[in-house]
Amino acid sequence: MADNGFDVALFGSTPLARLVAGILARDHGRRVLLIGREASPQRLPRTIDSALPAATRPETWSLLRAGELETLRLLGSIGAAEAVSRITVAVHGDTEATAVALAHIAHLAMGFGMAGRSTGPVHTFRDVALLNADALSPKLAPWLASLGVTAADSDAAQLGFLKSGAAELTVSGERVAAAQIVLADDPALLDLLPEAQRPEQLIVQPMTATLTAPTRRLPAPVVRWPARGITLLRRPGDSVLALIDGDTDTETRLASALPGPFPLARLATSRFRRVVTTDGAPLIGRLKPSKLTILAGLGDAAVFLAPAIARWLAGVSSDDEKRWFAARDPARPSRETVAEFVP
Repeated sequence: MADNGFDVALFGSTPLARLVAGILARDHGRRVLLIGREASPQRLPRTIDSALPAATRPETWSLLRAGELETLRLLGSIGAAEAVSRITVAVHGDTEATAVALAHIAHLAMGFGMAGRSTGPVHTFRDVALLNADALSPKLAPWLASLGVTAADSDAAQLGFLKSGAAELTVSGERVAAAQIVLADDPALLDLLPEAQRPEQLIVQPMTATLTAPTRRLPAPVVRWPARGITLLRRPGDSVLALIDGDTDTETRLASALPGPFPLARLATSRFRRVVTTDGAPLIGRLKPSKLTILAGLGDAAVFLAPAIARWLAGVSSDDEKRWFAARDPARPSRETVAEFVP
């Protein structure tokens, strides 16, 4: 905090938050304060970071596919190319509405160069980029330090609110000036943004992450059941990491998506909360009167949007990017043109 002033103070511990902080410093010359903490390697993952958006809007696919290439180049430049693998993802459209939406998404995916095929209600997407956050994490801290990004632990930082409603940042009891304060992941939104100031489009969703004993082999490394709120990731030895949306009928829904044999032991389970939107579209922009900037509802593909988000925060977006972000601003009176399919 040597000069006690930053262009951007960014709250977040996810790969997205940390990559955005680094890009802002490296490519845009911003003075960045990154407030977060390293995730424990013992904690179950809370996301499966893959470049396969559940998006029905072609402009989102265009942004994501360009961002994927940029992100891969960035990871290669910091010696973290091995943190990304190429996998197959199988998505089940086992209700009529989900099948229709999936057919549209599959059509868009192929139009933007992602190979795939349909077999009944299941669509298989090939060559999908999957980020291993545990493999990336050791590379990020030295990279960020080399760029001059100042790091602070989230326990040391607090947000207060002035009479005007504007947010005020303090770190270790010291007031810190920042031109922009960004809440870049769900824990930051949940911990720091008062409920009364949350846009009405935001929903807090309970989640369960569980690691099973070895099962019969999944048909693909990642299997999604959108209508059942289940995402499965095949782990070494054929154990399965399952992410389960919501807190009702979790056991029944999970059992319906797993291949067995049953009963199937759980090796670990954790519960947490995530932030989603009522219409399935991202919510990105500055709030009034707090002047806080939020990044919400970006889904599993969020990390691959890091370069575009950094440009937007730096005010140097392309015209297409400007339109994309403006359409998803919390101040926008209508969301009809950006709403996505919500199972």
